[in-house]
Amino acid sequence: MCISPKFCHLPLSKIYITQRFGENPQLYKRYGLKGHNGIDFRTRFIDTPLGRRYIYAVAYGVVEKVVIKKHGGYGTYIVIKHFDNGQTIYGHQYCVKVKVGDNVKPGQIIGISDNTGHSTGPHLHFGYRPANADYLNGYKGYVDPLPFLDI
Repeated sequence: MCISPKFCHLPLSKIYITQRFGENPQLYKRYGLKGHNGIDFRTRFIDTPLGRRYIYAVAYGVVEKVVIKKHGGYGTYIVIKHFDNGQTIYGHQYCVKVKVGDNVKPGQIIGISDNTGHSTGPHLHFGYRPANADYLNGYKGYVDPLPFLDI
């Protein structure tokens, strides 16, 4: 449902990719990854000078994890488990608008982007781990989410 072949909604209202899946292998080697394990979307624009934009669920699912932290990794982030057992992750948030166990639908606001965690500026880290994820793929099961987004 809204996963194959495409997600139902984009994670942000304005899309500008700043880092693609698999890029910068040297940077991500310290995390045990072959490269970047998601897509980074710019969130600082003239209408959002602090880089805080609403983040939307891309498909139906249940909030599986909410982590609130300022420093390290994804910072404040959400993991949503979808009905096909795939997962999406939304990292570097200012705040979250959902809690563990909440049902979400495509286009629902789930958080606000920011610059928490290991980040050099405000953005949204968006990742996708399919139901049949190969956790030994060098990206901890994540795959390039771009083919699943209608961009």
